[in-house]
Amino acid sequence: MINHKFFQEDYCVNPEMDKNKMRRELKSFIDKIQFFDMHSHMAGFDLGTPVQDKKPVTLYEILTNDYLAYLSGSWIDKPIMPAKIDEKKPSLSYADIKHLLNRCRALTTYCAIREGIRALHPFTEPDIDEKNWNRINKSIMRAYGRYGERKWQRMACKKASVFRQVHIATLPYVTTHLDSLPEEEKNQQLKIFAPSMVLDGYIFTGFKVQHDAKEMSYDIIGIRPKTLEEYLIFCDKVLELFRKKGGKSVKLLSSYFRPLKFEEIDRKRAEHLFNIGYKNLSKKALHILQNFILKQILLMAKKRGFPLIVHTGYANPTTYGDPEDLENLLKDSKLDGLKISICHSGWPNDGKAMIMARTYRHCYFDLSWTPLLSESLGYRILSEAIDMIPSNKILIGTDCGTAECFAGTVRLIRKTICDVLSDKISRQIFDIETAKLIAKAVLHDNAIEFHNEKNGEGYAG
Repeated sequence: MINHKFFQEDYCVNPEMDKNKMRRELKSFIDKIQFFDMHSHMAGFDLGTPVQDKKPVTLYEILTNDYLAYLSGSWIDKPIMPAKIDEKKPSLSYADIKHLLNRCRALTTYCAIREGIRALHPFTEPDIDEKNWNRINKSIMRAYGRYGERKWQRMACKKASVFRQVHIATLPYVTTHLDSLPEEEKNQQLKIFAPSMVLDGYIFTGFKVQHDAKEMSYDIIGIRPKTLEEYLIFCDKVLELFRKKGGKSVKLLSSYFRPLKFEEIDRKRAEHLFNIGYKNLSKKALHILQNFILKQILLMAKKRGFPLIVHTGYANPTTYGDPEDLENLLKDSKLDGLKISICHSGWPNDGKAMIMARTYRHCYFDLSWTPLLSESLGYRILSEAIDMIPSNKILIGTDCGTAECFAGTVRLIRKTICDVLSDKISRQIFDIETAKLIAKAVLHDNAIEFHNEKNGEGYAG
């Protein structure tokens, strides 16, 4: 039966509904949901932190670690370099970063970092400035020096009600790094982190750290492949060891370097190209070899129940991250059942990404990083996704490198979900009980199902 009231011009008006009361109830519910963060780098990025991580970290390091320093390259000749937490840095002053902050204060990214700093190192002033710089800096240095980076991050997770977190990592992370930690510390990390192994180095693309991880993997596995067959055996052993060490998914970053269209390639052709050596191939020939190897690795991943998380959208050129190029993988009968997350909403091709998730059984729409990139973008895309996609197909995550940025981003994500759902309730698209089901699905249930986990309650901090 058609609900004719839905089409009435005055449908948005409901004087009996106490919108403020409704929003308070919904916000209270959303704030209590245990969140499965679908995307993070904050546990030492790809390779992990030093065993001894109890050393002061400065406010300057926190502010330049998550995206702000990167953005400086778009408006000054000599970009500001991010201060890495694993390097010894002097406690730089407010004057050293004022120029950057003044260009970035309106950015959602900066606002999230600022509010995350406020949540973990409370200050009452509207913003970070010369007057409160030293006080906030001392609080940050004291926290990292006392607890260490890893424990401080776990404390931030507990404070933010985040019980599980996908960590983008490498094979050396779950072997060399984790095995170097005291057993109790290692177990604490694995209780909260769901490692996702970046595949790019193994298909001869990606950032330098992924190429380095591949070279380290040869020693970890104990194989130096000479033929394509030996190389595929090596890759299979990499995935199996990753599984045994607690790995939960695989990750593809290749859209930073090449299009996401991976076509079917004849094995003999791939063997010929492998024998030439990937460093000696033209870009076109290298892509052909990559196409074949990735397909084989994904078959290995499927066999182990690993889902695939794909970086889409944000790339230069953006055509490299076109989510529609993943249709080859989603239509491949041999890969049927392989869950694929279209990460970062596919933006600026978010419409294509939504169509993919709406069409294919094992395709998920993942808003990770989108709200942090832009609050209004996050609102608009989440609102449209809820309108268009079954609620069990929507994922979300933070994509942060520090506990402070993470804390602010979790708050932003919860607020965005509350804002979107409250607006739809006020317009009587659905009621508050449906809104609660959607919120729990996006923040909790869907990520558990995506990872084939049986439950997701509880926290070990």
